[in-house]
Amino acid sequence: MKKYMIYSVVFLISATLFYGCGGGGSDETPTVKSSTYATTSTRGDYTEWTLTGNTLSAVWQVVNGMGGIDYTHTFDATCGPEASTGLRECTFGTVTCADGLSACPPVPTGSFSMMHVPDVAIFVHTGTGVSSQLHIGFLKDDTACTQDVSGDYVSMHIGLGKRDIFGMYRSDTNFIDILHSDFGFTTTDSNMHQTLSYNTGTEAATLVNNGCTDGVRFRDIGGSSLRSMMTRSGLFVLDLPAGEGGILSFKVANVATLSDIANKSFGGYTFPDDDDPEAITVTSGAVTSNRIALTATLSSGIDNLRIMHLGTTDSMITPAYPDFSGLPTGYSVSTLSSTYTSAESIPGLYKLDGLNDSGRVILSGMKHNNKVILLGMVYNYRDTGDINPSTSANFSEDGLYNTGNFILFER
Repeated sequence: MKKYMIYSVVFLISATLFYGCGGGGSDETPTVKSSTYATTSTRGDYTEWTLTGNTLSAVWQVVNGMGGIDYTHTFDATCGPEASTGLRECTFGTVTCADGLSACPPVPTGSFSMMHVPDVAIFVHTGTGVSSQLHIGFLKDDTACTQDVSGDYVSMHIGLGKRDIFGMYRSDTNFIDILHSDFGFTTTDSNMHQTLSYNTGTEAATLVNNGCTDGVRFRDIGGSSLRSMMTRSGLFVLDLPAGEGGILSFKVANVATLSDIANKSFGGYTFPDDDDPEAITVTSGAVTSNRIALTATLSSGIDNLRIMHLGTTDSMITPAYPDFSGLPTGYSVSTLSSTYTSAESIPGLYKLDGLNDSGRVILSGMKHNNKVILLGMVYNYRDTGDINPSTSANFSEDGLYNTGNFILFER
């Protein structure tokens, strides 16, 4: 697997047909089910995708650096059958664009890839080159505005070129008064040795309540706009301003255990910062000595890996993973540390062993509607001679950054 894969694989989308049950010779027209998914993206765009049969409709809001809507694409696309990987290729139909804070550019054309788990999650890969981005999200609940969303959530950051990799959110009933923790990695010797870092500036925040419409909470912090799609079922999509990527979270009650991950088949997508995205399939073995063997198949070949909790001993050296049991500077005085005493005590977080390059991988595992989803982030060393995909400019300083994402859906 390649670099910074957490904060990049594309979501599977399918639809189920329900037929009316009339008497003999009934001429009732079959009803095609529609499901709508809310996604954030590696660039920070917010989109709602509605899948009805082979038609994927979308309202794609392109977000600027303050969280405002520059412009909105609306379109229908026609999607073909699933490939053996689970991916479906979709072709843009008529696309319209509405000006927002900026004038519309030329509308997107051609095709894109998509995958989904029915009524659970979706990922979509659009664009090529500098326009390439991965959209990831969960089933949308239009009634979520009145739901109690309090609780603790495990979070993963999907923005490429960012220092924050994983963390926690604690929300009140309406996502206004929150606590959060953000973790990443540092190195002082070009990635020979790594240290876990606590990147949170201010743990507690009170967000400005700008209302809620059709299940989407609109919030403001420090003059920047946020969009939150979260439900009492435990799913949480947080769309951040452009250049920040997005955050995907789930309640601790939705954690996928090693036993949930074992003996499964997965399909998904990798989204590295230095190569083309591609489909990936993974099969998992049984739990043995607190780890599971994974066989990952990509176009480049087969990788034999192992998934395990952050605190389990692995074989990686040069660089080795940092000590996840320690307390990074500043974390011990946080409120969340009284519940989650170290990074390895955060539920649902895993790492990969057996990697064949210098990239290291952190994953989160969630389970919803009896389906497991694994979201992975690959982090790597980048220096000021490398281009940061979030800014299209050189990195401002050497360090360890999210250099790729991947997502795996249980099939």
